[in-house]
Amino acid sequence: MERKVSIVGAGPAGFALAADLENHGTRVLVYSHPTHIRHAKYVVERGCLKASGAIEGSTNPRVTFDISEAIDFSRTIILTVPSTGQETVLQELKGFNLRQHTIIAVPGNLFSLIVEAELEVACVLETNLSPYSCRMAEGELSVLGKKSQFFIAPLQGDPTPAFKKKIRNIFPTELKWCANVIEVCLSNVNGIFHPLMIVMNAGRIESTAGDFLLYRDGLTRSVANAMLALDKVRIQIGEALGFRIKSAIEVSNECYDSRFTDLVDLARNSESHNKLKAPADIGGRNISEDVPDLLVCWYGLAEKLGIDASHIKAVIILVEMATGVDYMKRGRNLRKLHLEDVSRSELIERFSVPAT
Repeated sequence: MERKVSIVGAGPAGFALAADLENHGTRVLVYSHPTHIRHAKYVVERGCLKASGAIEGSTNPRVTFDISEAIDFSRTIILTVPSTGQETVLQELKGFNLRQHTIIAVPGNLFSLIVEAELEVACVLETNLSPYSCRMAEGELSVLGKKSQFFIAPLQGDPTPAFKKKIRNIFPTELKWCANVIEVCLSNVNGIFHPLMIVMNAGRIESTAGDFLLYRDGLTRSVANAMLALDKVRIQIGEALGFRIKSAIEVSNECYDSRFTDLVDLARNSESHNKLKAPADIGGRNISEDVPDLLVCWYGLAEKLGIDASHIKAVIILVEMATGVDYMKRGRNLRKLHLEDVSRSELIERFSVPAT
């Protein structure tokens, strides 16, 4: 049977996935929101997508600016928009019958808890990360790295072997199935890496317009020490729910099939990271996505579970002071995740795994 997938999100991650899937025999339709057509416009005008790096060659994915076409094309919809754009997509989807559709949010950042309260859909899954480290300019895609695996889980229930096989056949990458979406969210180590690298290098970013290599030059021993303090809280949240959460360096090594000894070793020697330039300012998605949609929800979970989250709160407050944005209010706090009125014991009962 022919495999077909709709990809909602026409940015670098969406087009990287489209190129990879088409190279592996899956037909793809990419939906670009009419107000975000920059990359899609080049692909449509050129009639092809050129990729280099970890994905090579030219493909011709179909592109649409009509969300109804994406819904009709396939019952599998993969969201590759940044988590900051997921709720915009949710509003677009509300007018459609999705009772036969599977939505996969790449990454999820607990988007499924928002969907659950507002949309009737057959199944929602989340991944911890995008499979690709990539950039795009004038319709040409540069894939700096491709993960050898990423983590995934559905919002509801234990998936059957047949369902797992169906999802596995979509992605040309190994899938590691987690207990639930909270375990997946805690495995998104972008929340450990990105905010601190940006805020602890803010002066250099603003004085040079990002003219340095973010990981190689910006992830020094002091920055790594601060990351380890955040990572400790992330791991404690997982332990309170019975998860065996690995450290940020261990998760990164698993995803990229690497053997780096620590965060500084990764920053200096990972080919997927050490060539990445810093952003031109501090307002990009390393802050605008990872602070409100990871750190804020981790902070809320830690507080609910009685875990000292002062280190996470310190980073959020420092970012708020630097940007003037109230991320605690705007981000995925417990109210937005519909967990505000859930007790500690109820949270543990719903999302924990039995001790072994």
